[in-house]
Parts: sequence; C-alpha cells; structure tokens
Amino acid sequence: MGESYEFEFGKKLTKIREELSKREVDVRNHVANIEKIKVEALKKTEEMRYSAEHDIEKIDQDIIKTVGLDTELKARLVSEIATLKSDIEKRYTELRKIILEKTVSS
Repeated sequence: MGESYEFEFGKKLTKIREELSKREVDVRNHVANIEKIKVEALKKTEEMRYSAEHDIEKIDQDIIKTVGLDTELKARLVSEIATLKSDIEKRYTELRKIILEKTVSS
C-alpha cells in the first residue's frame, strides 16, 4: 500500500517539476523580449537624436550660406538652434534614463 502512495506522490511531484520548467521557459522568453524591446527603444532614441541633430546642422549651414539675412536675425536663429540642440540633448538623456530605469527596476 505504501508503494502506491509513493507512486502517486512521485507522479504529482514530477508534474509540478514539469510545470515549473514550462513556467521558467516562459519567464525566460519574456525577459528576452524585454531585452529586445529595450535595445530597440535605445536604438530609436539614438536615431531620433541623430536625425534631429543632422537636420539642425543642415539648417545651420543654410543660415550661414544665406546672404540676405541681417545680423540680428542670424543671431536670433543661432540662439534658437542652440536652444533646440539643448532640448534635443535633454530629451535624449531623459528617454535613455527612462528606458534604462524601467528595465532595471522591472
């Protein structure tokens, strides 16, 4: 009679081990997906920064090449460009911080 209980309990324990293994694989897959999403978000953040800086550089070069702009207008545009560059850097830094904090604390 004791062997029958041992067999039943052994079967139940094996079933628990199998379920645990399945859940472990599922959790590992979720973690891998989180890492992929994190990398993609960081990549998009880099692209955003590069694209904005590249576009600003083009405008800056156009301003320099434009002959009809008076000094005051050029100074104002240069000031706006500097502000925009600062804003881009701030947003870039904030996004990176959010991405890295969320993935670390999760």
